[in-house]
Amino acid sequence: MLRHAWHKGAVRRQQEEPLTANFPIDLATALWLGFTGACIGSFLNVVAYRMPLGMSIVWKPSHCPRCQHTIRARDNVPVLGWLWLRGKCRDCAEPISPRYAIVEAMMGAAFFVLAYVELFSGGANLPGGPILPWTGALDNVWNPLWPVIGVYAYHCTLLSFLMCVALIDQDRRRVPLRLLLFAGVVAICCAATFEFLYPLRGWTGLSSNVQAIVDAGVGAFTASLFGLTIVLLGATALRLSEQAKRHVHATNCGTAIAGGFLGLKAALVLWLLWGIGVAVVRLRNKKPERQYLSILWPLWFASLGLVLFWQQIADFLPL
Repeated sequence: MLRHAWHKGAVRRQQEEPLTANFPIDLATALWLGFTGACIGSFLNVVAYRMPLGMSIVWKPSHCPRCQHTIRARDNVPVLGWLWLRGKCRDCAEPISPRYAIVEAMMGAAFFVLAYVELFSGGANLPGGPILPWTGALDNVWNPLWPVIGVYAYHCTLLSFLMCVALIDQDRRRVPLRLLLFAGVVAICCAATFEFLYPLRGWTGLSSNVQAIVDAGVGAFTASLFGLTIVLLGATALRLSEQAKRHVHATNCGTAIAGGFLGLKAALVLWLLWGIGVAVVRLRNKKPERQYLSILWPLWFASLGLVLFWQQIADFLPL
């Protein structure tokens, strides 16, 4: 009763106050979430490096691979730490790849933008959205509204998994099966619990939770087949070298995760967006002077773009 009355007051306040009144708390919350995303990006760098090598991702603190000195806490701040050190180890002056800062910045930016587009809007970016009538960080985050917070966290988790797989494939290593299984368990458990995660349902005559689970399974399987088809169309994969087999495996993992998290209908749209990015990356990789770029990077950007503009894409490409 009190919660309902509070929300009625929130709606009345939003109608009476100008939009700029919520700007400070929205910006502060988005920056906090963006920093959280950058910290997750830092952790993903560690996971992508250690997990394929069978190393623990929690046992040993971050350290320089050359001199083995532990990275100091003040130097381990996402993005800023790399800038402070000018891209070099403080102890041995060994260069630190800018990829670490780039990944942190990408994840931070994704969390920041998605907070405004999805979390603060009450899910207005989703087909059929918004899922809640309240907007802003004050009404959706600090007075927790778990449906929209759950959707936001779910999509951030998807981007985190895809980033990890892309990093592993960029290093031309094999994606551990336990990473794929963990992502599958997360997708299925969330599908069985939260009803707003699959706004485009592909099945009728089933209960809401069962529909979501079926969408997750079929979406993962279908997207994985699409990914396999795209890879096998490339000359590198057709040679079926050991490196090509790892690439096929990584692509299957990435597309299966995306399809499982987004569902069948979204996976069909994602395949179209990703296919355009794959064509661009393949043309780039043909130039010998360019460094190899994984085709899973376009998948990460396509997934982020689909989530951000899902409503508009669904209106333009009705399925």
